[in-house]
Amino acid sequence: MRRVVLALSLAGLCASSTALAQPSQSAQPSDQDKALAGRLFDEGQALFAQDKVPEACRKLEESRRLDPLPGTILNLAACHEREGRMASAMAEFREARALAERDHRGDRVGYADEHLKAIEPKLSMLVIVVPPAADLPDLTVLRDGVAIGRAVWGGKIPVDPGGHVVEATAPHKQMRHVEVQVGPNADVQTVTIAALEDATPAPAPTPSPAPVAPAPTPAAPAAETPAPPAPTGLSTRRTWALVSGGVGLAGVIAGSIAGAVAIEKHNSSTCTGPCGTQNDSLNKDAGTAADISTVSFAVGLVGLGLGAFLWFGDSSVSVSPGVASLQLSGRF
Repeated sequence: MRRVVLALSLAGLCASSTALAQPSQSAQPSDQDKALAGRLFDEGQALFAQDKVPEACRKLEESRRLDPLPGTILNLAACHEREGRMASAMAEFREARALAERDHRGDRVGYADEHLKAIEPKLSMLVIVVPPAADLPDLTVLRDGVAIGRAVWGGKIPVDPGGHVVEATAPHKQMRHVEVQVGPNADVQTVTIAALEDATPAPAPTPSPAPVAPAPTPAAPAAETPAPPAPTGLSTRRTWALVSGGVGLAGVIAGSIAGAVAIEKHNSSTCTGPCGTQNDSLNKDAGTAADISTVSFAVGLVGLGLGAFLWFGDSSVSVSPGVASLQLSGRF
């Protein structure tokens, strides 16, 4: 019966809060945020009336984030109280009470005071002790990621039941990490911070070995100039030697033939004095053949000699300009 009355009374308080209260945050929510926050608030109230407390609290938390109206904060405080999160409920009731005083809502002020008085004896506490041996000028202590000032060290810190993490850090020291479980109904847990150990210095970077200059690539051996290919066939000189020798041989043969003809013609003529026409012709032919034989022999001998010279010895041929002469020199 008490739960139903509490839900109805909260609904009545929040029904009139929309018109009177202003958001406590500086940034004004958009109309869309306000519409969604109102819907979540209604759904949270319905879940709370059905005794679905965790689901109701999640709806109200989101509604407060979007549009933190005083009535929403007051309903969320009551929901967290029912959920057993007394530290959160106490903070929210105090915030709702301050807003109610601002808005001259005496009914809400009285409602918040009543619940604050009931919550205080049920608060669970966490005590963080920092012994002198562990205290450092630049020591930082955190509870669930939130820094805890020195004034709070050793005192009771209201916390919701459940797991909490206490951390202690300082420059050049290893961080101390402690997990603690705090129970409901005025449970008190103490965490003592031990002296922080020196941080392990980072290993000095290993100097990289000096780069080794690559060994010079041996120069490729100079390509040997290939020996000129051995001459194949006859050289120019010896070719001319053969030509000259051939001409000389032909001259000798021609001279021999002409000589034989001259002898035959001469023998055929038996006339020693004035002779007839036939004998004159034979003598004339014999003379002509003898002349041809002489010239042929001369040419043949020169050709054979020149061919032998070109074939067996070094030779040079020079022609002087303007002089119709052929100079030959050789060494055997």
